[in-house]
Amino acid sequence: MKFMWLGHSSFAIEDGGVFLVTDPFDKSVGYPIPNVKPTHVTESHQHFDHNAHNLLRGNFEVIKEPKSYDFGTLKIEGIPTYHDEEKGAKRGNNIIFKMRFPSSITVAHFGDLGHMIDKDVIEKLKDVDAIMIPVGGVFTIDAKKAIEISNILKPHVIFPMHYMTKYVSFELGKLEDFTSAFKDVVKVKGIFEISPEEIKKFDRKVIVFEM
Repeated sequence: MKFMWLGHSSFAIEDGGVFLVTDPFDKSVGYPIPNVKPTHVTESHQHFDHNAHNLLRGNFEVIKEPKSYDFGTLKIEGIPTYHDEEKGAKRGNNIIFKMRFPSSITVAHFGDLGHMIDKDVIEKLKDVDAIMIPVGGVFTIDAKKAIEISNILKPHVIFPMHYMTKYVSFELGKLEDFTSAFKDVVKVKGIFEISPEEIKKFDRKVIVFEM
């Protein structure tokens, strides 16, 4: 399986003929628009920095509802959550997508989660291999809550997202507020590739993509 960070909350995941892109952003966010041709696109909610699938190439499935999807070797469950701590009153709903890929690796993308997850959500996510979690606060959970969730779920690999970089056109928290809590932090440029056997060897390994 190959992971690439496209910027903000957008990743490309390639595995067994599947090329899935999460939460595509528009030009106003500040990152370059990626030149990719996905087979599937997930959108955790319909804000401009997470739903710009119209800027991607090709024909693909758009997945944006909190329900179960079966694409054969790719299985996706959309778990309903909120964009804030007031059950969506401030910023609306959010979807955590739990995705089982052809290689059997299971990934959870948290979108713009804005609150601590409850016992039911924890139960649904207890077997995930990797999580993509916002850490920058302001519009989502902050680093402290992201650390707490990571330590509850204990995934093999963690991909932090939605934090301040030189590209972002609005204020977010620092990545270091999150990574400082973990012993195994690796910087990657380009592609992070891992097998189902290799991923099981890690305990909360944090992957930081350089751009």
